[in-house]
Order: sequence, then C-alpha cells, then structure tokens
Amino acid sequence: MLAALILRILSHKEVLPQTLGNFSPLVAFAFAGSALFPRKLPWWSWAILLLAMDWIVFGTFMWEHAHGRAEVLLMYVCYAGAAWAGSLLRGKAGMVDVLAGTLACSVLFYVLTNTLSWWVNPGYAKSGAGWVQAMTTGLPGFPSTLMFFRNSLMADMLGALVLVLAYNAEAVVRNLQRLPLLGTAQRKAA
Repeated sequence: MLAALILRILSHKEVLPQTLGNFSPLVAFAFAGSALFPRKLPWWSWAILLLAMDWIVFGTFMWEHAHGRAEVLLMYVCYAGAAWAGSLLRGKAGMVDVLAGTLACSVLFYVLTNTLSWWVNPGYAKSGAGWVQAMTTGLPGFPSTLMFFRNSLMADMLGALVLVLAYNAEAVVRNLQRLPLLGTAQRKAA
C-alpha cells in the first residue's frame, strides 16, 4: 500500500512521465488484497482504505476536477465491488484465481468508468462511435484512454503478483501453507 501511495503522489505531482499516467494497482489491492489478507476484514474496508489514500494524496482535487460527478463515486464503487469479489475467494483462491480475478476486475473497471465518462462528458458523441472513441483514443488533446488502460492493467497485474509472492514468502518464513496454483474449487473439479 505504501508503494501504491508513493506512485499516486509521484503521478499527481507529475514527477512520473505522462506515459505512466494511471500506473496504479488499486484494483489489484482491492481484489487480491481482499482475497489474500490473512485476517478477515469487511470487504468494504478496502474501498474505505483506498478512499483515505486518495484523500491523503489529492485532498478534494479529484472531486473538484469531476465537478462532483458520478465518475469519482463509480471508481470507489468499483473498488468495493472488486473487494467484495475478492472476499468471496478468501481461503479458496489459488494463484491463478487471484491473477485471473484481478484481470477481470481491471477490465471491468476500465469499461465501466470509461462508459460513464462517455455518457456524462459532452466531448463524446452519444453514439456507438463516441463510445468506441471513449474506449480507445479518448478526447483530442489528451493521452489515449488505451494508454491509461495499459498502465492500469500492468499495474494491477504487477500489484496482484507482488501480493501473491508476498503471501507465499510469508507462508514459507512462518512455515504455513502456501497459496496453491489452483484454488480449491478448481482442484475439486479437475
């Protein structure tokens, strides 16, 4: 979480190159963190933690930038949804489950948030072509939304992998059971 906080600060302060915009593993922390965290926390606590982290970094900037629109609210609803989905796998997940779930949550986050941006932003035509523009090139004068998706997806997958490796490293050190390759539901079906 500390590394994610530092990335958010560096990105907000424009220390990172623009090509690394949205390089943030927050969806991975919500999903994989909820699935792997050793103590049972309420699934919604991850969304609250991410909201607090953004408040530390941005203050009210994000809400002011969105003019109070639903895009920011949807972002935290997506984090909460990812954490809820991850909590369903707690104690049953394998490495493949955690990585595949993170991938699915990251893609869903992108589609939902960009669809809402397309819907509320007057810069996009309210048509199929406008939606495709919101999913690919974005608005003129701004970096491509596909660049943001690429960075978000890479950060989420890297973040989930780091959490899986940390979980297994701690299991080795503490002589506990490591995370299996496949979760218990998949092993029973095989």
